[in-house]
Amino acid sequence: MEENKLTKIIILFFLILIFILNFSNNFFSNVDEVIGYRSFRNFQDDSEYLVYSKLIEREYVNTPSKYGLLRFDDEKTEFANYTSSFGLQGHVFSFMYNNIHISLLGMRLLCCILLSIVLMGICLIIYKKYNKLLGASFYLTFLLSPWIVAFARNLYWVEFTWFLPVLFALMLSTNYSKWKIYVPLIFTSILLKCLCGYEYITSIMLLTISFFIIDFFIVKEKSEKVKIVKTTLIVGIACLLAFALALIIHGTLRGNGNIMEGLKNIYQQDVLRRTILGSSENRFVSLSQEDEFIGLTKASIESSIFKTVKKYFNWQTNIILGIPGKYFKFIFIATIAILEYNLLQNKKDHVRDIVMFVMFLFTTLSWYILGKAHSYIHIHMNFVLWYFGFVQICLYIIFKFLCEKIYEIGRKENIKSFQIERK
Repeated sequence: MEENKLTKIIILFFLILIFILNFSNNFFSNVDEVIGYRSFRNFQDDSEYLVYSKLIEREYVNTPSKYGLLRFDDEKTEFANYTSSFGLQGHVFSFMYNNIHISLLGMRLLCCILLSIVLMGICLIIYKKYNKLLGASFYLTFLLSPWIVAFARNLYWVEFTWFLPVLFALMLSTNYSKWKIYVPLIFTSILLKCLCGYEYITSIMLLTISFFIIDFFIVKEKSEKVKIVKTTLIVGIACLLAFALALIIHGTLRGNGNIMEGLKNIYQQDVLRRTILGSSENRFVSLSQEDEFIGLTKASIESSIFKTVKKYFNWQTNIILGIPGKYFKFIFIATIAILEYNLLQNKKDHVRDIVMFVMFLFTTLSWYILGKAHSYIHIHMNFVLWYFGFVQICLYIIFKFLCEKIYEIGRKENIKSFQIERK
């Protein structure tokens, strides 16, 4: 028994180590070739530079900015605040760099380690909660996705914060009676994500509650369904409260102590410019600061939802290593066809698979739609949202279907061979 437990620990450690090696060194995902215009080493370096500027701020100024993200002009040796978020990651990494003297390489490695632990936790719970194949699908997709790997070491994006609330929610879904333990953890993790930036927050929140909704359609007992509904509402409210608190903290900073003025400023310069709420009739204070981007910003605001979402069905990269993006539409249609077939055949777990497919699809599309203007412009990075469960469930459904068909064919052949031998 002890040997079996030790073996599992060794395997778990090995799987985490593979994650760390790939996220930190791009061993398996071939990011340089797949995302050619942004190689593994400099992917999103313009965003990461906002953190670098905070790291060196103390060398030039006596009074550090209250913002955690800055733009540094090395010719003028001047700093400009990046005001679109509170910039918690900048404060944290600045402390680590200047006070604990951790190098950039060390901080990037830390991000990869934290992401590896969080994703391994998600895969492990899915493996135990549903089945081995689904857990393996999540693990291999995370490991071999060029997009997940590209973001992994970036100090601005701190990718592990995207999935931390999902891990806590999955833990809660294994024992709904422990909501008093996990809801505060979910609240805190959403707050941390929002203080680092609001990007992808709708998808993160939906993925956080998606496993509760999946459970709702699986369980039979009415009392369990009621418990799940209550948990979903509580967690949903906790997520929204965390988001609201982050806005208040950010708004207080943005308004120089005047919360309402700060919130108004965030709404006018960020919300209207980056979400579905914007329109060509809005006046954007921020446009005067981005003259070279006015045309693109205007196009992103005026673009239809359909036109924006369509961009994300036309892949120019691999889906995972070995599967080119040109097959994404085929995978999408094939998955729907298999789900319909399983429904008609009343296959085992067909309801669960349908709910997963729908939930993970909505999770991805939520940001493409609600953050329409952001999605229209940022196609060089927002493909990563397809890995919030959707690619995983599609590959799982297709592979499971193929395995079942191969098994059925093999079984029929064995029966025929047995009948021939008897004759």
